[in-house]
Amino acid sequence: MDKKTKQIYAEPGPGRVRLGTFEQVEEKSASSLEQKLDEKKVELEALEKRLDKKAAAIKESEKKVASAPAPSGEKKWFDKISIKGYNQVRYSQLLNGDENTRDNLAMPNDNSIGQNKDFLLRRTRLALTADVSDHLLFYLQTDFAANTPAVDQNNSTSQYQFAQIRDAYSDVFIDSEREYRFRVGQSKIPFGWENLQSSQNRIAFERNLATDANAIRDERDLGVFAMWSPDVAQERFKYLQKSGLRGSGDYGVVAFGVYNGQGANRFELNDNLHIDGRVTYPFELPGEQILEVGASGYNGKYVVNMQNFNGPADPVTGKVTQYIIGKNFFNTAAGGRNMTQKGTITGTSVNGINDGQGQQDLRGAIHAVLYPKPFGLQTEWTWGIAPTLQIDPSKQLAWIESKNVWGGYVQAHYKIDHFYGGWMPYARFETYNGGSKFDNNSPNISERLWEFGVEYQPWPEVEVTAAYDLINTTNFRTTTAGSTAGWNSKELASGYGQADGNVLRLQLQANY
Repeated sequence: MDKKTKQIYAEPGPGRVRLGTFEQVEEKSASSLEQKLDEKKVELEALEKRLDKKAAAIKESEKKVASAPAPSGEKKWFDKISIKGYNQVRYSQLLNGDENTRDNLAMPNDNSIGQNKDFLLRRTRLALTADVSDHLLFYLQTDFAANTPAVDQNNSTSQYQFAQIRDAYSDVFIDSEREYRFRVGQSKIPFGWENLQSSQNRIAFERNLATDANAIRDERDLGVFAMWSPDVAQERFKYLQKSGLRGSGDYGVVAFGVYNGQGANRFELNDNLHIDGRVTYPFELPGEQILEVGASGYNGKYVVNMQNFNGPADPVTGKVTQYIIGKNFFNTAAGGRNMTQKGTITGTSVNGINDGQGQQDLRGAIHAVLYPKPFGLQTEWTWGIAPTLQIDPSKQLAWIESKNVWGGYVQAHYKIDHFYGGWMPYARFETYNGGSKFDNNSPNISERLWEFGVEYQPWPEVEVTAAYDLINTTNFRTTTAGSTAGWNSKELASGYGQADGNVLRLQLQANY
């Protein structure tokens, strides 16, 4: 190419620059190109097949590794173990009442109420849950603030706050969806609603007497239960607990089973099992409100613990009637009865309806709970018959029979959020009339309680509750021979006299 004119020449010359060399190429036909493309296509298909085989081999290898048994000593469910708990420190102060009232005011479900009561470690719980597999869950809960029957609250040398099992059960799930299960071990008995709600979630200081302390004390016993919860109900039960709406948990939409009947951590004393059944369902209402309603009941025979006691002093003579357990007060003319559990003595024969195996213990209950969004309302009522102390001071006679019991409560509360934490003011009324079967001689008690309080939760892990209680109740404690304390001479018919008082209670709960 000429540098000046930019013309291209076939031969070299002055001022011309060589551009390069060229090779003559024959023009390829279209059919040849198509053949080459076909060959490449075949190669690509072969490569894809090889890659597919390698991917399948990798997937099969991963599947074998996943299904292979775990190495010796390794537990695949180890990471599914969870530990939680809570601690309640309570302060109570009796604010009024005469000397007789201050000495006799007591509640079966709260040892902090009464004369000379101040601080009390009410509950110290530690719970372990092991979700072993799709078909097995194990739950263990202990309380490090339990009392034993040997504890004397009026003895300065007596010690309390012992560790004790509360729950120890296995849930065996029949299906992978966990709708059907058997619960085996010591657990809460499916009866009522508040009984099944954890004290960690309850607003009021204690459960009501009607369905708890005079029905299933400590809410627990040893037995076997079949439970069914459909998937939609399971999700709602979980939501009611995790959302702060104070749900009672999943104890089955339908539950049925048998248990010993003497109470948690207590020996069985007869060959008669209690039978229990419960149905409940959380309905979703307009406005995302949830209403849970249900019914429950149990039936069995309960053996009452008996102890010598004094009757009331005669208001005129001052004479004290003594009742000695085991001594025969049988008197044909007076229609006397022996205070034993072998039946009713009439004339010269014994109608051994229980034959030493306890008295009939039968209870039915209904419940309805409107969860606080923001207003909440809950109520439970129960009716039935239970072993009850019967006494006739004029004839020095005492015996135990199954008599009518009834009672319940209603509670209103309001949930306030985002005001320096969460607030839950509440008002509550409860009543109970009937035998207190877990106490010595199962005395007949009449209880009325009004409670006004507020719970404050500045952080999820801390709760502070304050309440003022107006209480009128029968003194349930046994009065031993040689003492007249606990008796009200104005209450000759019932023996264990009435006491009333106003109580202030404060509590700090730590959740962990």
